[in-house]
Amino acid sequence: MKKIHLLIALLVALSFTGCLEFGENEETITPTKTQVDRCRSEMYLNPSAKITPLGFKLEGSGIDDAIWFKFKTKSANLAEIFDSKVVDTSKFTNDFSSFHEMKKLKWWDVKDKNLFGGQVSLPYARFMNIGAEKTEEGYMIYIIWHET
Repeated sequence: MKKIHLLIALLVALSFTGCLEFGENEETITPTKTQVDRCRSEMYLNPSAKITPLGFKLEGSGIDDAIWFKFKTKSANLAEIFDSKVVDTSKFTNDFSSFHEMKKLKWWDVKDKNLFGGQVSLPYARFMNIGAEKTEEGYMIYIIWHET
């Protein structure tokens, strides 16, 4: 009898999964303060780091969120951009290539770039790939953050 009740409960639960509503998908080359604040928090960016956001994409319509975030900074020290208690930039390597081209995202221009970076495990079963390109003014930063 318990097996039948369990099976019925499972079937009822599965029938509702198509009705669940998750978040929205968003994309912009002019991220809002709310979007940037979320990135600062979720990606463990140093609150005092001065950044200029250049692109934001949120895949929020699934069970787990994923965010692509691109920004530039005039900081000369990559370690100063992140919370060093969580993001250890000393473990980053040259020729970091764990980024997909994403042709539909014109602002996500990582193809053929020699990025310095790495993958970072974050609290709460989250991860991010960080790629940094040294520029004359500081750094161009590419981050893919995702939940699991």
